[in-house]
Amino acid sequence: MTRTFEEWKSWYEAHAEPADPIEGASLYFEPEHGFFYYKIFPDIRAMYVDHFATDNYQYLFRRAREIARAAGCGEVITQTFHPAKAYARLSKAHLDLEHSTRGENGKWYWAFTEVLNNVESNRT
Repeated sequence: MTRTFEEWKSWYEAHAEPADPIEGASLYFEPEHGFFYYKIFPDIRAMYVDHFATDNYQYLFRRAREIARAAGCGEVITQTFHPAKAYARLSKAHLDLEHSTRGENGKWYWAFTEVLNNVESNRT
């Protein structure tokens, strides 16, 4: 289904939380598949994906991996307030308890890290 960015953002906010990206984040958007914000951290060779709205998680996360690799990143980091077990099954990323935290809104956010170019962690 094709939607405008505002339609995708409204859908996300109705089902999750306000889509307020972290400072310095960039937007990736496809009308057919949704959006995510991301920020590259070159000092740790990682890309942080923030506020992910899609009708096809596997497709859009492949795009995130492509952006990360092109930027020279070795990891993709995400956080979610959804159940950790379900997110791990969907993303194939590894739970990162060190970076899991309670947000300013009071919700607990599980952090996940996927090491790129690792056959075991890239199953999608």
